[in-house]
Amino acid sequence: MHIVTNRSFGYSYALLDIGIGYDADVDRAMRVMREVAEDLRAEPDFARLLLEPIEVAGVDRWADSSVVLRSRIKVPPGRAADVRREMLRRLKKRFDAEGIAIPYPHMTLVTPPRRGGDTEATDAGAAEGQRP
Repeated sequence: MHIVTNRSFGYSYALLDIGIGYDADVDRAMRVMREVAEDLRAEPDFARLLLEPIEVAGVDRWADSSVVLRSRIKVPPGRAADVRREMLRRLKKRFDAEGIAIPYPHMTLVTPPRRGGDTEATDAGAAEGQRP
């Protein structure tokens, strides 16, 4: 026999870890997150799903290519994924409109110069397909 227990006592949380670029204004991004959540809460289809205003905790960590902002929204049990997906969709659109960069991983490859008399193309020459 298995027993399933609901420990959420009538609510759950949609957790949002939002990465923004290191050059983005953190306070502005947090303000936009609050505005997007309030816009969502004002819509009849979502008003019953957002039980309280969004809680933006602030900067959670510095990742390799982003500053991660943590927030959560109180929702009915079983509805966290729905609210999270809609918030992410709307945040992407709003961040794009506001010019708030959503980072993606970058890699810069740096090779040491060769030893000896053999010379390699400079970066500018290599980009143009020329050798010195």
